[in-house]
Amino acid sequence: MATDALSRTQSMAKPPRSYWVVSGLALVWMLIGVLAWIADLMMNAALADWTEAQRQLYEMRPQWLFWVYAIAVFSGLFGAIALLLRKAWSIPLFVLSLVAIIVQFGYTFLVMKAAQLLGAGAVAFPLLIFAIGVFLLWFSLRAKRAGWIQT
Repeated sequence: MATDALSRTQSMAKPPRSYWVVSGLALVWMLIGVLAWIADLMMNAALADWTEAQRQLYEMRPQWLFWVYAIAVFSGLFGAIALLLRKAWSIPLFVLSLVAIIVQFGYTFLVMKAAQLLGAGAVAFPLLIFAIGVFLLWFSLRAKRAGWIQT
């Protein structure tokens, strides 16, 4: 049994330094996302400092959307950890994170009309989040093909 694990580890290709840099940055990015989610969880105290449009958008957000946000950041966090552990289960975790991002921002911009309330500038950061989600999924798929990660 130990020999099987050893041979599996030895058969994995050694990832380049860039793999570790991207994986480490992914972890930091996802930790920032978790901290933002926690801040959102405790947001009611800060509402007084917001514009009327920001307050209106926050107050009309359905509770289920907040939990979709949690799925996006926590599945992404576990995906980043999986990359650092060189595990292929990073792939389904990044898929789940990306689907949650699409649901969250799709609802926010298409149903809640966030861009109309906050202006077109409100779209930039969600687009960045989406792009990073796509990149991390692509990166984990590439790492799997290269043999840098395995089950």
